[in-house]
Amino acid sequence: MRNSRILMMLLSIVMVTTLHSCVDDDNAEPDLPGADRDKFVGSWLCRETVTGATPTTFTITIQKYGSFDSLKVFNFNNLGAPYSVYWIVSGNSVTIPAQTVTQVDISGTGIFSNSKINLSYTSDTESVSAECTKQ
Repeated sequence: MRNSRILMMLLSIVMVTTLHSCVDDDNAEPDLPGADRDKFVGSWLCRETVTGATPTTFTITIQKYGSFDSLKVFNFNNLGAPYSVYWIVSGNSVTIPAQTVTQVDISGTGIFSNSKINLSYTSDTESVSAECTKQ
């Protein structure tokens, strides 16, 4: 009798483990704090267009920062890898609060759609748009 109970417990554990392993770990739970920003984290190739200029392409790196809705973006606006800009995430939207990085005033917005980040912002007084694809 004791062996059958142990066997039943072991089978239950194996079944629960097997069923749990079928959950897609890449899909963040939308109600968990910080889940909105997970899709932004990583290295992105950005094609940036300043009004009236030839587009430039460069890489940015996005990392989680501070609270559950914040990100640090390195090399934003091609300002250099050691410099970062702060973003706030809500769902698929990004707000780039007004900030000054290396004497450049930056602010704007963005949206995550179709696995890309589309941005619209000002860099000093220039209007800039960028499309970023994950590397």
